[in-house]
Amino acid sequence: MTDRARFSRIAHRNLPWAAPVATTAIARLIETLALTPGSSVLDVGCGRGALLMDIVEASGGTGVGIDMDAVSIRAAVDEAAARSLSERISFLESTAADFGSDERFDLACCVGASHACGGYRQTLEYLLGYAGRDAYLLCGEGFWRRTPQPAYLTHIGASADEMGSHEDNIEIAASLGLSPAWCMVTSDQTWDEYEGLYRLAMLSHLRRHPDDPDHDAFMERSDHWYDGYLNWGRETMGFAMYLFQRR
Repeated sequence: MTDRARFSRIAHRNLPWAAPVATTAIARLIETLALTPGSSVLDVGCGRGALLMDIVEASGGTGVGIDMDAVSIRAAVDEAAARSLSERISFLESTAADFGSDERFDLACCVGASHACGGYRQTLEYLLGYAGRDAYLLCGEGFWRRTPQPAYLTHIGASADEMGSHEDNIEIAASLGLSPAWCMVTSDQTWDEYEGLYRLAMLSHLRRHPDDPDHDAFMERSDHWYDGYLNWGRETMGFAMYLFQRR
């Protein structure tokens, strides 16, 4: 069994966040949201905190980021200090279940980390619990672009019911009283860039560190995942950013 958290940190080293999302689109979203200095933001599964820092920096508001990976949280704290954001952002090493706050946020986010809350529906329910009355919810979630082939599911160790369709994601939100305010489906180009940089970062690390104790396991995992992406995943798996508001 490989150290999944360490593998992810290395593979995502040259990516702003652990999700196939175009940075230009997120920048435009942040600009259009026009949050104010009085706004507060929660990011669940924040990783190194890049998204949260970008939002808080643009708005002048405050933020809280939580993630259970201690190394990522330390990196986020250091980066916040480098960007002079330490007084406005708190980064906490915590699971979603252990986090507790009486604060209600103007924007509640979870991008590519719905596993932290137990699934997509549970994530929306969780974010709603911390969202103010007029708040937005920003969720980045995967979906099946087409019915996955059994060989692909076996290859990645997944089941068909782990995700629904793009339409399913919107319908689940609607069942919770949420309406889409904005949506961006990841393009093939963005997927290729994400998966390619994810792959290259790992290969570069392993080439520079041939004595890494995880070398062989990480190489095998990287080979296996990229093979699955090229053969099946590119045409099967989708990802979208959803911005919801209460109806």
